[in-house]
Amino acid sequence: MSPIMYVLMSLPLMQLNVESNIQASSDVRQLYENFKRKYNKYFENDEDQRRLEIFKENLEQAKIYQQTDLGTAKYGVTKFFDLTDEEFEAQYLTAKFPEIIEPTEEIRMNWTKELPPYFDWREKGAVSPVVNQGRCGCCWSFSAVQNIEGQWFLRYGRLFRLSAQQLIDCDYVDRGCGGGFPIDAYMAVQRLGGLQLSIDYPYIASRRACKFNPRQVVAFVNGFAVLPRNEQQIAEYLYRNGPLSVGLNAHTLKYYNSGIIDLTAKQCNPKALNHAALSVGFGIDESTSFWIIKNTFGKDWGEQGYFRIFRGNDTCGISRVVSSSKVV
Repeated sequence: MSPIMYVLMSLPLMQLNVESNIQASSDVRQLYENFKRKYNKYFENDEDQRRLEIFKENLEQAKIYQQTDLGTAKYGVTKFFDLTDEEFEAQYLTAKFPEIIEPTEEIRMNWTKELPPYFDWREKGAVSPVVNQGRCGCCWSFSAVQNIEGQWFLRYGRLFRLSAQQLIDCDYVDRGCGGGFPIDAYMAVQRLGGLQLSIDYPYIASRRACKFNPRQVVAFVNGFAVLPRNEQQIAEYLYRNGPLSVGLNAHTLKYYNSGIIDLTAKQCNPKALNHAALSVGFGIDESTSFWIIKNTFGKDWGEQGYFRIFRGNDTCGISRVVSSSKVV
């Protein structure tokens, strides 16, 4: 199958006819024009031609992922297809993940409780709606804040939508839209004395002067836990203790449409962590184990804002930096 035919088949929302073979040049142009209409993209003449060439390169990379993925993932056009890899990483990912972080002593243990084959914290009410971070590399803040939302729900039975913008502005260890680290974010929440609601400190997708109001704090944390790189233990901890902040190599997410991502370490370097997200559950699909991950690219991306990734082989580094705040 040609790269063009694959991508067409992966885009039912664009209502494209894929039953007949068509010439690559005219087809790519039509696909590109449909892409711009769908995502409200506009470029001047020279820039438009440059973006078309980038679009073509992204189609080729999507084809490579589709041919090499060992899972059920479908790759094709996404709203990021006018961006180079460098632009995507600079605008949507983060650059502040340490290569090695040791697990905290208190969770170095082996659990024996049998897990259900499928579990999803969304079904328990512990997960807030999907957000769109836009062109701000603040995934680290959303990952930490959404973990705290889940911890607060489990402890007190209320799901607050907490302010990621507060950390973008007021966490001076991390770099706002320039990247950060969820564990530093937990410590920033402790230093600040808590988090405000998102409605009181709304998200604006850029960094500004800190406007934290301690009188409006509704949630706080008492510490954090870093989990060992053992996906069975991670699943057991998630099952017992709520959604978890996770780091991963997110290069493939630029091309992801749906299904379970299962790439080798050569295809997706597990050491090159550049994104933070929220693990909300796990499951098995026809003998393939997977994690359910909440992303921050909006509901018009992936599986209604979520993606699934293979569980059990540290795919894309998904088990390397897993953490949770503590609320007592």
